[in-house]
Amino acid sequence: MKRNSKKFLALFMAVAMSVTPTTALYAEEMNDADKLQNVGEQLENTETEENHQDIVNEVDKKEDIEKKSQEDTVQGTQDEIKDIQNNDSLTEVQPENKLSEETEQTKEIQKDKAQENESQKNTFQEEAEQLVEAFKAEKVEAVILNGKIQVTVSTNNQDYDKIYIGKKEAIDQAQEVTGKENSLGGFDFIFETEAENLGQKLQFVPHLKEQNVWYLEKDMYLDMPEEAQFPELLTSVNEASGANLLSMAEVQAIEVPAGHKSVELIDGASYKATAETGEKMFKVVDCVVKSTESGMTAVITLSGTGYDYLYMGTAEEATKADQSSYIKYKEVDGKYTYEIPVEALNTGIKVASHSIRKNQWYDRTITISSDGMKFQKLDEGEYNCTAETGESMFKVVDCVVKSTESGMTAMITLSGTGYDYLYMGTAEEAAKADQSSYIKYKEVGGKYTYEIPVEALNTAIKVSSHSIRKNKWYDRTVTIIPKTTKVDAGENKSDPENPGKDDSGNSGSSGNPGGTGGSSNSTGSGSGTNAGNNGSQNGNNSDNQYSSSTNGTTSRVNTSTRLEDGTYKPDGFLWSGGTGKVGITCSQIRISGGQAYATITFSSSHYQYVKANGSKYLPVSQGGSTTFEIPVELNKNNKIIGMTTAMSQAHEITYSIFVYLAGAQAAEGSSVIGAGMASESKKLDQEAPSIIGLEYQGEVELNHAQYFKIYEYEQGIKLLEIDLASGTPRENQEDESGEVQQSTEMTQSGRVETKTTDQSKKEEEQTEDGASEASQNQSEQEDKSELYLNNIVKYLIVPEGVEIPVGLDKETIVIQQPTDKTYVASDVILDKLEQLGALNQVKAVASEEKDCTNEIIKNALKDKSVDSIGKYDEPDYKKLIKDECNLTVMDTEILPKEDSETQETLEDQLNTMKEILSKYDTLNIPVFIDRSIDEEDELAQAEWLKVYGAIFGCEDKAEAIYAELTK
Repeated sequence: MKRNSKKFLALFMAVAMSVTPTTALYAEEMNDADKLQNVGEQLENTETEENHQDIVNEVDKKEDIEKKSQEDTVQGTQDEIKDIQNNDSLTEVQPENKLSEETEQTKEIQKDKAQENESQKNTFQEEAEQLVEAFKAEKVEAVILNGKIQVTVSTNNQDYDKIYIGKKEAIDQAQEVTGKENSLGGFDFIFETEAENLGQKLQFVPHLKEQNVWYLEKDMYLDMPEEAQFPELLTSVNEASGANLLSMAEVQAIEVPAGHKSVELIDGASYKATAETGEKMFKVVDCVVKSTESGMTAVITLSGTGYDYLYMGTAEEATKADQSSYIKYKEVDGKYTYEIPVEALNTGIKVASHSIRKNQWYDRTITISSDGMKFQKLDEGEYNCTAETGESMFKVVDCVVKSTESGMTAMITLSGTGYDYLYMGTAEEAAKADQSSYIKYKEVGGKYTYEIPVEALNTAIKVSSHSIRKNKWYDRTVTIIPKTTKVDAGENKSDPENPGKDDSGNSGSSGNPGGTGGSSNSTGSGSGTNAGNNGSQNGNNSDNQYSSSTNGTTSRVNTSTRLEDGTYKPDGFLWSGGTGKVGITCSQIRISGGQAYATITFSSSHYQYVKANGSKYLPVSQGGSTTFEIPVELNKNNKIIGMTTAMSQAHEITYSIFVYLAGAQAAEGSSVIGAGMASESKKLDQEAPSIIGLEYQGEVELNHAQYFKIYEYEQGIKLLEIDLASGTPRENQEDESGEVQQSTEMTQSGRVETKTTDQSKKEEEQTEDGASEASQNQSEQEDKSELYLNNIVKYLIVPEGVEIPVGLDKETIVIQQPTDKTYVASDVILDKLEQLGALNQVKAVASEEKDCTNEIIKNALKDKSVDSIGKYDEPDYKKLIKDECNLTVMDTEILPKEDSETQETLEDQLNTMKEILSKYDTLNIPVFIDRSIDEEDELAQAEWLKVYGAIFGCEDKAEAIYAELTK
């Protein structure tokens, strides 16, 4: 029994250990970490199995010993001992060898695992680096706009849609810069930065568009340009108002008769368009609109080949018509195309299609949309165009565009003969280029002509011109403007919204006297603003890329006046706001019950209402323009809001208008000087100019000085006139050609403009009515450097916190006080400021410390409280921006002069002067030019202290010093 129990126990233990191979097989399906764990278990199980086998052997051997006789006991015992020793020896050696083998296996597996982890880590890093490389800035440009540095980072893909400037640790505090789609297929990221960042590495963080996460794996840097460039100046009214859309972008709706809209298409041009039929069996897959002086046609391509003819009319008419009136298909690339006449866009065109299989006509409608129309090309041929340069010294008098299969070129003729070469690029590039790339003139009829390549119409083309006399290149732009034809773009179905309610949507009590179309006071007999509009129409506009914006509000103004009731003609009218595409005029002022109402006209038929004086007003008439009568405060700035549907959806635009009526000032006891504000004066005004909206108060008395005048107006505003022409080569300046005379006229906007007689005649021929004439004349003068080229330069000195009437900043150079960060380009001027105790308002000078002759400024340069930024013509513009300079003062060195050494022409000198002043204008830094050195005697020169007293706010001290000098 005892023996059997022992055998059973041994057998049970042996069977129990036999499951180990199953674990080993399962381990092959596990991951590496589990494999390592099971290998260890195998080692333990193997060792245990070996020990249990020894126990079984030992039991069997003991049973055999009991069967033997007593005689063999000793020998059996010795054998047993020997066997056990042998078994023990096996038990010790075998596991040791196997463990050593498995340990090596474990090390190999662990080594492989570590290598795999390292490989995965390297792969991730490589992928991360690939992501970083994907954000590649194709270009980083910096320009100076409105006195600030604007940076544009351009990419050629859309993997990243946002960036923020700063460290990734400060992401919460950083401001996001959202990309705008560009022509490279990527985004432009536009932001402002400080001058000290130029030439540096600027840290930023990009945002992955698809994953919608910020990339934070590593620090990213932008290589900033060394210098900020000055942007190209606007060269024409067309470019300034966005007319380039005729060739480069979507065709834009323009002004048309009431109830309709239209688009303006280039004669001879083809446009890609979309056409809808509403029929699956008659689907247009391609549409090209062609424009000519005689009208439009469209080449449409159908999706199938089941129709052999189209007919312009109904199916019934087609069956009766002669076959000669049918439009037969043309097969192009396996598709059927048809050329059909088009009378109007956005309007259903009735056609009939003839089925080949059924020999039957079907009624169809084709609607060609103007939305998204894209210019493709000009048909081959020659086209007479106009060309704008914005330069009186580089004027194109004739332009013929030639279109061929290989592209477009233009033959341009200049008014003068001062340039021998043109170059397609900047002046800097031209100076480095090979002469073989220059475009040499051809003399035709005594004029110089040049043939230049044209990539796009209505778009500024960068060229440079080489002066023969000066042997110098100048940067120019040429904008080629083709002839266009207005075409009908369908009925304008938008309605004005809720007339007669105030800006908040509540029923208003302010009326529209004399108005029609929903006004409850059509006779205009109501007094003041007590007559209300009670219309109830609602706008319902279609979806468009422009979001509807009709939430603007205006405040009530003081419309009362002491003038007698009646109708008055305004003495002046100024306005600002909008894009410049639409002009505003004021034809009359009506006084009723002591309240003032102005009749204003927008040169657009799309304006549905105007908000003014806290209420909403409907048009009193519509046609090619829209007229409103609104309450106004005379001789003050008035905010108004006009709602237009030119963008297909209601959109409000804010304007500021200034209605000037001299009689209103007189009625209030104010004086009115009638000379008028003439921006092109040839001589200093001997009588104070009348400035719209400003009451004249007096004149600064002058005893000796000949080259300036100072007139004083209300609120401390001063008009400073400087004569920059007398005694210089400009004094008897003629037109460039010596043939075309100039005329000066007052526009309806209150501006005085100088035009050639040819220009005036041309504009008269092109003008259809007074409203459109005013809109043509009204163009915002972006480049104020032209004002410095006038014989008499007019500065408006404005005290801190004082508001000037709208528009005056377009006709005068505004010096806004305080002028506490002035750049002075002359040591002689520094001495004048020292006399007045105004050196504390100097922030930068031209001199270096070692060369400065003024001791106070020399010490300031030493302690860095004043910067040396170089000569006036090539200053350190980064320092000008960093120092926030708000005025530049220079002497007469910049003015044209007789130069016997270089024989430099007046034209070249004026070009140089304009180029220099344009850069200061771009920085929003006014430039004052001191002509005291040209005065005849010392007392006249000393009297210029009065000028600096007016500019730097120390008039009393200037008067006192001058009085002491004249004793």
